Amino acid sequence: MANLLNFLGIDSRRSSMTLVEYKYDPEAREKVSKYLVRHTSSQSGTTLEQYFTVERDRYGAFKPVVTLDDFPGGLSDREAMLKLADWLHRLSVTIEDNWSEP
Repeated sequence: MANLLNFLGIDSRRSSMTLVEYKYDPEAREKVSKYLVRHTSSQSGTTLEQYFTVERDRYGAFKPVVTLDDFPGGLSDREAMLKLADWLHRLSVTIEDNWSEP
């Protein structure tokens, strides 16, 4: 089946989210989940790996934090913004792939 998906240009392993850290403070009723998000692009032949942290306070307020490590330097404003758009798109694809199904 994997060969058929690859033949059709669909890589079922192109994205993943792995829970790498979880903290819960029972007194404050706050929790923090940290994920390693990976997205492989067959077009560019690159794999993007970034950490994504989700904090929840006692009232359920949701605070997402994306850490953009290793962002390339020496880019023009236009190139940097397009690279940022590409990275954010790839992160969103991975999140949707991993959370869209129950």
